[in-house]
Amino acid sequence: MKTILCALLVLALAPAARAIDLGKLKDKAKTAQNTQVGQAVSDKASAEADKKVEEEFTRKLKNVQNEKGPILFVKGKADVDPACDKTMQTIADLIASVPGYRVRVDGHTDNKGKKASNQKLSDQRAAAVVRYLAEKKSVDKNRLAAKGFGDTQPIADNKTEEGRAKNRRVDFTVTKM
Repeated sequence: MKTILCALLVLALAPAARAIDLGKLKDKAKTAQNTQVGQAVSDKASAEADKKVEEEFTRKLKNVQNEKGPILFVKGKADVDPACDKTMQTIADLIASVPGYRVRVDGHTDNKGKKASNQKLSDQRAAAVVRYLAEKKSVDKNRLAAKGFGDTQPIADNKTEEGRAKNRRVDFTVTKM
C-alpha cells in the first residue's frame, strides 16, 4: 500500500517538478537571450566607435599632407623624395599616437602611360612609403600595408596638368586591427 501511495505521489508531483524545471530553464534562456542582446548592442556601439576613430584618423592623415606638404616621389620612380621628411615624420607620429589601428598606404597615378605601368608604379610608391615609415621613422611594419590603385581612382580631371598632378597622390585607409 505504501508503495502504491508513493508511486501515486510521484506521479502527481512529477508535472509540478517539471514545471519548476521548465520555469528555471525559461529564466536561464531569457537571461542568456538578454545577455546576447546586450552583447549585440555593445558590439554595435563598439563597431560604430571604431568606425568613427577610423574616419577621424584617416582625415587627420590626409590633413597632414595638406598642412605639411604632399608625399613626393622622384618623377617616374618610386623613391620617396627626402624633401617630404617632415610630412613623413608627422604621419609617423600620428600613427604612433593611435594604437590598435592599421594604416594602408594607397598609391595613385594619373592616366599618362600604360595602365599596367601605372599600376606597377602605384604599387611601388605605396610600398616605398611603407618602407620609409618603417625603416626611417620606426613605425611598426605590422601596422602598415600598401596597395596601388594605378589610375583607377582619379580625384581630378586627367585632361589638365593640374588635374593629373592631383591624381598622382598617396592616400591612407585606416582599419581596426
